[in-house]
Amino acid sequence: MPKDLFIDIFDHRNPPIYKYYDGENWSTSLSGKLTEIISPVDGQIVGKIQQVAFAEVDRCLDRVKIAQKEWAKVPITKRTQILHLAADWMREHEHFLSTLLMAEIGKSYVESRDEIVRSADMIEYFSHEGLNMRGEQLSGDAFPGYDQTKIAMISRVPLGVVAAISPCNYPINLSVSKIAPALITGNGVIFKPPTNGSIISLYLTKIFLTAGLPKGLLATVTGSGSILGDYLVTQHDVNMVAFTGSSEVGEIIAKKTGMIPLLLECGGNNPALVLPDADLEVTAEEIVKGAFSYSGQRCTAIKYVICLSGTDEKLLPLVLKKTKALFKMGDIRIETNNFGPVITDEAAHKIEKALLIARAEGAKVVLGGKREGRYIEPTVIIDAKPHMEIVHSEIFGPILSFITVKSTEEAVNIINSSKYGLQVSIFTSDEGTGIKLAAKLETGSVLINSKPQRGPDHFPFIGIKSSGIGVQGIKYTLEAMTRFKPVILNKPH
Repeated sequence: MPKDLFIDIFDHRNPPIYKYYDGENWSTSLSGKLTEIISPVDGQIVGKIQQVAFAEVDRCLDRVKIAQKEWAKVPITKRTQILHLAADWMREHEHFLSTLLMAEIGKSYVESRDEIVRSADMIEYFSHEGLNMRGEQLSGDAFPGYDQTKIAMISRVPLGVVAAISPCNYPINLSVSKIAPALITGNGVIFKPPTNGSIISLYLTKIFLTAGLPKGLLATVTGSGSILGDYLVTQHDVNMVAFTGSSEVGEIIAKKTGMIPLLLECGGNNPALVLPDADLEVTAEEIVKGAFSYSGQRCTAIKYVICLSGTDEKLLPLVLKKTKALFKMGDIRIETNNFGPVITDEAAHKIEKALLIARAEGAKVVLGGKREGRYIEPTVIIDAKPHMEIVHSEIFGPILSFITVKSTEEAVNIINSSKYGLQVSIFTSDEGTGIKLAAKLETGSVLINSKPQRGPDHFPFIGIKSSGIGVQGIKYTLEAMTRFKPVILNKPH
C-alpha cells in the first residue's frame, strides 16, 4: 500500500487518533473528546475516534447540501467512473482492509475478506444499474376524458442529502449499500458509521475521495449513535435516512424524521421451519451456518428452529455434530479458528443474561452455553417455548433454540405472531408445499431449502413489521433514492 494514501486521516501516536472528514478536510473535533475503539479479539485499543459536535454536523450538512446541487449536474457516466475507481482501490487494498476489519469488529479473516470483495462488487453493480435507470413518457389520451394535447415527460431526480447510518456487523458492506446508490443517483451523503466500525469507515471515505469524489459531497462524522445519530436524523437539510440497526432504534428514527423517505433495515428474529420430508443432512448444515456465522451477529441469522415431533429427534443430533465440526472458537487471528467474539462486553453480558433467563424458564442447553469474556460458545437449546424471551426477542449472538409443534398450522401461528418480519427458511423436499406455506407467512422473504441471507444483492431485501421499511437490493435502492419529476406539456390543438 502506498504509505501516503491514508496518511492524512490519523496521527501517528500509539494508538493512533483518527480524524473525521468534514466534507473538505480531515479534522479534529472542537469537542476535544475521543472514543477508544477496543478490539473484541484481544481487548487492545485499535485507535481513537473523534466525538463530533452538533455544530460540526451542521457545517458538514451545509457543505454536502451545496456540493450536491453541482453533483446532480455531473453526467452519470462520470459518476460511474469515480465509483468504479473506488471499487478498484478497495480491491487494491483488500488485505489491509480485511485485517483491519478483523481487528476492529472481530470477524474471521475469511469473513472479513468476503465483505471487502462483496462490497467492491456491489459498488460496480450499483454503477452499472445506475446507467440503466430511465424515466418515461405518458400521453394524456390513455385516461378517459383526455386527448393527446397533454404529454407527461417523467424523469428521476435525486432526493438531495442522504443520511447513511450503518451497523457494526457489516460496517463496509452496509455502508457501501447506502453510499454508492446515493452517489450514483446524484445525491450527497452525510455518513454516520457505527462506533466499532468507525475506523474502517474512515478508510472507506478516503477510498471514495481518492477515486475522485468532489469535495463537500461526502462527510463522515463519528461519535455516539444515540447522540449524534439522533441529532442527524432530525435536521431539516436531511432529505432521506438510510439506516441499518436495531428495531428499537429504527422505530425511534421513524417517529422523529417526519415526512421524508426512509430506508430502514432493522432487526430480524428468523425461524427455520423444518418439515418431515426435508433432507436433514442439508437442512442441518444450512441451519448451523445460518445460526452461527459471525457468532450469530446478523439480522439474517436463524434464531429458532420449529419441527414437528419426531423430526426434531432426527435433526438435533445432526445440528450438534455439524456445529462441532464447522466451528472452532478462539483467537481469530489464528487461521484454524473461525468462531470469534461478540462485539463488546455489554453484548456478551446481554446474551449471557438471556441464556440464564431461558434456563430458568425451563429451556435446556444441550451444546455450549459457556462464556469467557466476549467469547460465547455456539449454543443450542431445546424445550424452548414461543413465550420465552430467547424466542420472541432478537438475541444478537450465537444461540439457537428448538421448538417442537404438533402441526404446520401451529408453526405458522408462532411465526406470524412475531413482531419481526424479515426472513423465514422452510426446509422440505416438496417445493410446492414450501411455496404454499410461504404464502401463509407474514414476513419479508421466504427461503426454501436455504439459510436466510441478504443476497444475492440484486434480489429484493425486505423487512416488514419491526424489521424495517422499504425495499433494498441494487435496483430497488436506486429507485428509493430518487423521485419522479413529471414535466407536463399542453400542446396546442
